[in-house]
Amino acid sequence: MQAPEVSPNRPRLRRWGGIVVRLVPLVGIVVAVGTWSHLPRMRLEPALIGLACWTVGNYLFCPLRWRAVSTRGRPLRWYARIYAEGELLGMLTPQHAGADLWRIRQLVAAGADKSGAVVEVAADRLAGGVMILALGLLAGMTVPAKWWPVAGGALAAIALAVWVSRRWWQARIEHVQRPRGWAFVRAAAISALYQLGYLGFIIGLVGAVGHHVSPLGTASVLGLSQAASLLPGVHGAGPREGAMTGGLVALGVPLAAALSAVALGAALAWLPALLVGGGGLAARSLRRLRA
Repeated sequence: MQAPEVSPNRPRLRRWGGIVVRLVPLVGIVVAVGTWSHLPRMRLEPALIGLACWTVGNYLFCPLRWRAVSTRGRPLRWYARIYAEGELLGMLTPQHAGADLWRIRQLVAAGADKSGAVVEVAADRLAGGVMILALGLLAGMTVPAKWWPVAGGALAAIALAVWVSRRWWQARIEHVQRPRGWAFVRAAAISALYQLGYLGFIIGLVGAVGHHVSPLGTASVLGLSQAASLLPGVHGAGPREGAMTGGLVALGVPLAAALSAVALGAALAWLPALLVGGGGLAARSLRRLRA
């Protein structure tokens, strides 16, 4: 039997992939330092407390949410490591796409078929989207009534997109093992804990620039900004940050202070990403060099 041919471009792609993995932490450091140098003087203690809340939510509860819908049966440390590495790559790519592509790649490398890996990552994102929808409904209760038709149209468009996607993919994933209903409910509940940590981060950032906002209003702004993150953008300068800035101004925070708080959050988010995700990518590249 003739052996399958190996594409001559595959070793070259792997070599370039290794170079990218080694350079990602360095690029993150440059971006973080460049952003930090343009921030005004402010009190960092509230922001650091908020950062601790968000770090626990993003690098512990999010891997727990992924593990809840996963059918791989891996230990939590595996999900946490892959998720942290993907987060750093996602911060360097538009619409955070690098994070999902990295997770799919690692699932396939762990023995999953590509369709199952895509379904698993999509289920994790959908579990997080349930809480974003809940925050969006909370925002709908706090915005003026004249904007309700716009919110209703947006919800109708989302529902139509979900229905079309379900009809389109249903025949293609019938053979794929999918998470059961209670697993999805557990993942959505874990996502609520992540949103609480993110809420603490936003409140801490606003406190760092010398202002205060109500938790309820901040939760509504958080929901709107997360919904805006569905649009393409890069970390620190995308639709999510723009929606967050506008929402804070609507809550009574001056524009300059809102911009400073959002910029501070974008800079601080690099610290755990570089420590956790960058450390994992560096250790992975060192193991490859030794091999």
